[in-house]
Amino acid sequence: MPVAWLLLGALGCRPDVGVYDVEIAMHEEIGSLVEFSWTQEGQLTTWGEFRKPGGEWQPSPPELRDAGQHTLLLPGIKYGVDIEVRFMADTGDGGQSVAEASLATSAPPAGFPLPDVTVSDPDRYDDSSPYLLAALNGDTGGWTSGTYWLAIINRKGDVLWAVPTPDRHWTLQPRIAASGDAILWDEATFWSDWDMGVGSQIHRSTLDGAVVSTHQTIGLHHPFTELDDGTLVWGAVVMWTSEQLRSADGIIWDCAALHESRGTPATCQSNGLYWNPLEDTFLFSFYTTNTVVEIDHQTGETMRVWGDLAREWTFVPPESAFKWQHGINYTETGSLLLSTRHDPDDGDPETVAREYTVDADSKVLREIWSFGEGEGIHAETAGEAHRLPGGNTLHNYGSAGLIREVTPGGEIVWEVDWGSDRLLGRTVFIDDLHALVP
Repeated sequence: MPVAWLLLGALGCRPDVGVYDVEIAMHEEIGSLVEFSWTQEGQLTTWGEFRKPGGEWQPSPPELRDAGQHTLLLPGIKYGVDIEVRFMADTGDGGQSVAEASLATSAPPAGFPLPDVTVSDPDRYDDSSPYLLAALNGDTGGWTSGTYWLAIINRKGDVLWAVPTPDRHWTLQPRIAASGDAILWDEATFWSDWDMGVGSQIHRSTLDGAVVSTHQTIGLHHPFTELDDGTLVWGAVVMWTSEQLRSADGIIWDCAALHESRGTPATCQSNGLYWNPLEDTFLFSFYTTNTVVEIDHQTGETMRVWGDLAREWTFVPPESAFKWQHGINYTETGSLLLSTRHDPDDGDPETVAREYTVDADSKVLREIWSFGEGEGIHAETAGEAHRLPGGNTLHNYGSAGLIREVTPGGEIVWEVDWGSDRLLGRTVFIDDLHALVP
């Protein structure tokens, strides 16, 4: 990877502020990260900044550092641009530039598909969500093969970070770790190696590409989640036809018991998992039976069953019943939100977002909001819906390769198109990239 760099040496020394041997370079592996290294004599508040030539400086958070040698990575920069960079120190009189350089970030990684922002209304989209973490297949024309990527883009669709998953293994469920300082991502071998997920793993990584830790998650083929204490929980396939909810401590819940109690021989295979920290319960979604189950974490008890396997719960109106549902979760108000298939009476199937109140007394899922009917967009698989802090909803169209942010009134305020027939995995907003660098 070509790297532009500048070694300042003695010219970068600032004895008056106690900073020596400053080096500024592009990171050798991730060509959109700027790397600073320096030595300082005593405690000093330092940071890095970048800008497009003549533009506004974008700083990293200032940090009080002790005497010694230090390094700092500066994220949030687009691939394929010229930038100006400077290393700053605060001696008590405000920031002073210790060293400056002109650099060029590398081109986007070969094979990564570039997104196209087709709708953008900054005044109405969620302003707490400046960056999007995404997983996607770099190939089109199918979803069981191809190279999967982890990527971060900004609201303009600029690619700020992108790394491929090794060996064409699946990555579909990335998330920010509960600790807030790393990305958790799945490397699932179930669909690529057809090994029943024996080789599946979950990694904890930082933006410099370093894998901080790796956890064996045998049987993982689709969803996983993380608890506040760092415990990983995942859906583990059992002999192709059934599935268990597992953690490193063992089996939490077994789908075979549910199917036996319901008298169904249907295959049990999941596509979504959500942990509700307020109640310590899991929502576990199964595409093979159009069913969502709520499970008590501590007891493993099946608390609620919604969908085709439900006997006691109904949908109001009946036509709002979900099928081939993905991306299940609870909103902050306790409503159920997901992406699902809609089959109109007079047209082709569509992928829509639906929200329901959960009426436990009447055993009713009552639809209170939806988006997507009449849009004519259909994903053969995957998808999800997230409620954003400002009230908008992020709807991911899975294998249709499309992401939309919509208002409560159903107006599209942000749309990102990766091209039809390209599988998107989980997509989540990030408010701070600096926390993800070591």
